[in-house]
Amino acid sequence: MSIEVEDLWKIYKNRVEALRGISFSVNSGEVFSLLGPNGAGKTTTVKILSCVLKPTKGKVSVLGFNIPEMCNEVRKIVGIVPQEFQGFSDLTVEDNIKYFSSLYDKKSDIDELIDILDLKKYVKTKFKQLSGGYKRRVAIACALAGDPKIVYLDEPTVGLDPKSRRNLWDIVRDLKRSGITVLLTTHYLDEAEILSDKVAVIYDGRIVRIGTPKELMSEFNKSNLEEAYLALMESLGEQ
Repeated sequence: MSIEVEDLWKIYKNRVEALRGISFSVNSGEVFSLLGPNGAGKTTTVKILSCVLKPTKGKVSVLGFNIPEMCNEVRKIVGIVPQEFQGFSDLTVEDNIKYFSSLYDKKSDIDELIDILDLKKYVKTKFKQLSGGYKRRVAIACALAGDPKIVYLDEPTVGLDPKSRRNLWDIVRDLKRSGITVLLTTHYLDEAEILSDKVAVIYDGRIVRIGTPKELMSEFNKSNLEEAYLALMESLGEQ
């Protein structure tokens, strides 16, 4: 098991309950998607799993390392692509990847990353000059620079054109084929249906459904995940 979360709570100082006792597990080598409306708790969950935030209570384990007690070990084995990756604008693609590689003891082969992510013709291009799709590729390359076992992708395709989105889908499939566990948050239900082995729907800080896309579609007698998700949201009173 790559990730185990049990009765996880996150309560902020203003008493807002961002997470209210969520539990789920992620198998090694699978693509697991967190789905839910804005403010449901998706990004909070990712931040806790990546040791950016401390949980209020509950058990969180990443490859056997407990959070927050063993965050130094966790940071060595995870890669993170946040919603708004802030690369170094005036550094080249190559220098951005080299910088992130320098932060890790264990490193991936930079030339191999550049090839895998189809960045070879942009290695000397400054980050600020790239299109949105290629900035995301650089973000993923930087997340892979430490040869992680798990990668968190927080809304990785927001704002991308359809071709760039599908190119990134291929990258996610390649990550899975290489044995990397992927935890994905997304608003795109077609994306979750195509890529995910399992999905968890989070609503108002609680997980309200968990299973394969087909299981959720079958429950609501829908032909695709988007229709099933919308039916679930309607049942919960979400307009």
